[in-house]
Amino acid sequence: MMNERISKVRDYIQSRGEVSVSELQGLYSGYSSMTIWRDLKQLEEQGYLRRVHGGVITMQASTLQVEGVYSKRARENTRQKIAIAKAAVRFILPGHAVYLDAGSTLMAVANHLGSERYTIITSGANIAIELSQRHTCDVLLTGGQISENTLSCSGSQAEHFISTINIDLALLSPSGFSQKNGFTSGSQSESMLKRAVLSKASKVVMLMDTSKIGRSLPFTFAALSDIDTIICDAALPPDLAADAKAQGVECIVAES
Repeated sequence: MMNERISKVRDYIQSRGEVSVSELQGLYSGYSSMTIWRDLKQLEEQGYLRRVHGGVITMQASTLQVEGVYSKRARENTRQKIAIAKAAVRFILPGHAVYLDAGSTLMAVANHLGSERYTIITSGANIAIELSQRHTCDVLLTGGQISENTLSCSGSQAEHFISTINIDLALLSPSGFSQKNGFTSGSQSESMLKRAVLSKASKVVMLMDTSKIGRSLPFTFAALSDIDTIICDAALPPDLAADAKAQGVECIVAES
């Protein structure tokens, strides 16, 4: 049973959504820091809040925050993503096992799939939900831990799943691309999953808008030599285009 002190703290936090450490200390005048964090741990275990750096946040506010991160990304470069998606769906053939990476560009691909019967493997939880509503799609979700930035499932469970299947076509999307570091991601677990997909796919198509060019994030998951095709919303810079041609990579400019 929740005591009066914890109930008071819970109600205070829920009325504000997010509370800092200094505010919490004010609520706990006369109590030790150990008591503070023991109570917060209890409230977290009961599903009322989530502890974050510098304080706590209610689960309702946390959910809105997660939705905001992905929604913001989805609204960026929308026209370019749709153009890239329309160019990418031409590679998807009925009856083939097709892997769709997570992220807003691949969500656009899912939204532009035709009415043929498709077998789709994806790490994107939202993509799996969207396509599972169609009677023409057989959908396989990798499983694993979900990222708040991309709604991607990754981790050892996802990698093991990928190792058990054959992939005819993989559509991937990087967070950054540079000549020095290749295709990169900000997440180690997502990067490792992309590598696992690359090792199983017969054909790999990389989808990226020009905002990704010149960016380099901590984890490289592919070099130009690892892929077959790049679809971009504009022509690659001459040096990158020359490098791609030397590696035998087809470059497609998506029409807006």
